[in-house]
Parts: sequence; C-alpha cells; structure tokens
Amino acid sequence: MPTLLTPEFLLFTGNRIIRIMGILLGAMVILRLFSMTVNQVFIPNIVGKAFKFDEKRARTLGGLVQSIIRYMIYFITIVMILQEFKIDTTSLVAGAGIVGLALGVGAQSLIKDFITGFFILLENQFAVGDYIVSGDMGGTVEEIGLRVTKLRDGNGVLHIIPHGAIIRVSNYTRGHMQATVNVPIAYGEDISRVLSLLEEACNHVGKNMVEVLEGPKVIGVVDWHSQELIVRLIAKTVPLEQVTVETALRHQIKLLFDKANITPPKIESIK
Repeated sequence: MPTLLTPEFLLFTGNRIIRIMGILLGAMVILRLFSMTVNQVFIPNIVGKAFKFDEKRARTLGGLVQSIIRYMIYFITIVMILQEFKIDTTSLVAGAGIVGLALGVGAQSLIKDFITGFFILLENQFAVGDYIVSGDMGGTVEEIGLRVTKLRDGNGVLHIIPHGAIIRVSNYTRGHMQATVNVPIAYGEDISRVLSLLEEACNHVGKNMVEVLEGPKVIGVVDWHSQELIVRLIAKTVPLEQVTVETALRHQIKLLFDKANITPPKIESIK
C-alpha cells in the first residue's frame, strides 16, 4: 500500500475515486436506459396492438418491471463498489444468507407482502389508475411495487399499504356502476303526470350524457311515508361517474317540476 500523502498514494486514491464515480455514473446510465426501454415497451398504443393489454395493466406491469430492474442494478452497483475497497463480496453474500436464515421468522411478514403482491398482479385484482377501497383507506392506485401499493385519496394524502395487510379490496373501476335517485312526491300530485315527467328527464339525460351506459329508467314507487311517495330512478354508468349522472338527473327533474308547477312534499315542523 502506498505511503500516506505521497504522490503514489494520491494517484492510487484518485484512481479509486474515479473508478467508483465511473461505476455510479454507469449505473445511472444503465438505469436510465432500462427505464426508457420499459416505457417504450409498455406505452399504451404499442401494448394495445401487440400485447393486447389495457392501459392500466400495462402501466402496472411497467412499474413492476422497473422496480425489479432498479433493485438489481442497486445490488450490482453496491457489490462493485465494495470490490473496489477489496472487500470479499462472496463471503459477504454468504454471511448475509446466514443472517437471512437467522432472521427468517422475523421476515415472514416481508415474504407475505411479496407473495400477496404476486397474486395481486397475477389475478389482476387492481391496476394503476383504479379507484379501490381496502379497509378504512380508499383512493386511486398510483403505484404497485413488489411489497407495497400506494393510494392517493381525495384529499391528496398518499397511503402506503403493505400487500400483506390487504385482506379485502373493493374495486370501483371495473365494470359498470349504478346511479340511483329517489324522488319524493307529494300525495296530492297526479302520479301518472309525475311519472311522465320523470321519464322525460330520463330520456334527456340518457341522450345527452356519454357517462350513461344504460337507461336511466323509472323503476316506480318503491316506498311511501306520511307525507310523500318515493319514486326511484336508476341508470348504469361508466366507473366513478354515477354521482355525475345522479346530479344531472336531479337538475333536469327540478327544471321539469318547476315548469309543471309540481311542488315538493311539505316537511312537518318539529315541535
């Protein structure tokens, strides 16, 4: 080993620093190239034509592949840097394996996260962009990794959920949703006239909203109370748009009822 602060030592140290910087720079370049390649492979227009995956599925798989590649490059980079310091990485890996076996019981939750995440992807339970609810947390899926899923809720809060903690998932983005509007009608109103106006409102909304997949339609009187009858309207909508359709129905019903001088039921005063 060269003597400290001699030209030979400075040259030796400089060469080592340059090699380490080269390793780090090479890792960054390789990571960037792999990321660009994955994005090119999993972009929606190519995926839709070649692999027949939908966009959300493609983005989910693309994010997972990038995550795997990133961890592999990190591991290889660390090993190469350790070798620059003359550290025996073979014994280090073997020692890590022994420690891993010793900590096997403590790593059960980690293994559970990986296995559960594998089945989430295999069964396509949800994908990036889906709105899901798991336990007391709900939001839009931003990322599905090897161990955790990240949800962004309506308030902008990011929830990070380990896969092993996901027991039950409600996916609000798959298939159609149902919009339901209950309309209170006073007993004194002509029910046939009211139903005709409701049909008119349904036809208007159904023809003018792309969010409607089927309907809307009038189910009829579903309940009655002391001061009113309850008439129900339903419609099939695209995912997460049922509230938009319900709002449009109520708006159109209000316009038609006002035009026909149909007044809402009187609310009894509380004594």
